[in-house]
Amino acid sequence: MLDKIQIKVCGITDINQALALEALGVDYIGFIFYAPSKRNVLNSLQLTALKKFTPAHAKKVGVFVNESIESIVNTVVAAGLDMVQLHGDEDALYFTLLKSKFNELVQEKTTINNKNIEVIKVFRVGDRMPNLTPFENIADYYLFDTDSKMYGGTGAHFNWELLKGNTIGKPYFLSGGIGPNDMGGIEVMKQTKAGKDLLALDINSQFETAPGIKNIEKIKSFIDALI
Repeated sequence: MLDKIQIKVCGITDINQALALEALGVDYIGFIFYAPSKRNVLNSLQLTALKKFTPAHAKKVGVFVNESIESIVNTVVAAGLDMVQLHGDEDALYFTLLKSKFNELVQEKTTINNKNIEVIKVFRVGDRMPNLTPFENIADYYLFDTDSKMYGGTGAHFNWELLKGNTIGKPYFLSGGIGPNDMGGIEVMKQTKAGKDLLALDINSQFETAPGIKNIEKIKSFIDALI
């Protein structure tokens, strides 16, 4: 496993809460750009407000579902994002084209600030281990979430046993209804073959008082318990 398990908090809709999470030392702060989501950040914040939020430590992650490459690039620039998480049916060619576009922007020295925009491939896990092979050389990270008919989080676990015996081969985020009662399972996962590549826990609905509104104290307690 990597030196220290990191934390991503997704579905943020309030800048003050984003600032509070940065103060807690959260590593990744996720903003959802998917209109059907109850946590769609654009229902609450403008892109200019997101751009002004410039955390010293945390990376700003934009979550997209089957969005056009042009739209993603425009949002990355307008919101000053550091990473992109693709949660839809985007294939390997899509990833290649998107990464190529990001590289062009860096070379052109645009308002992307010469950052290397990293891309996360989401796998929705059902009753079998997904095929990682097409994305091995183009995704920067993987994220494993619970499969459902709808896109986005379900607030439910998938069967972590499907991961444990596999060599993932790339840093990944573990998602899917993770909450305070999962400490034991997380410790077990860390000791497995898959645990060697476990980068971060992606938490969301189990730490909310309402969709998009986080319980900051509950998150703090969770982080403290992981240390």
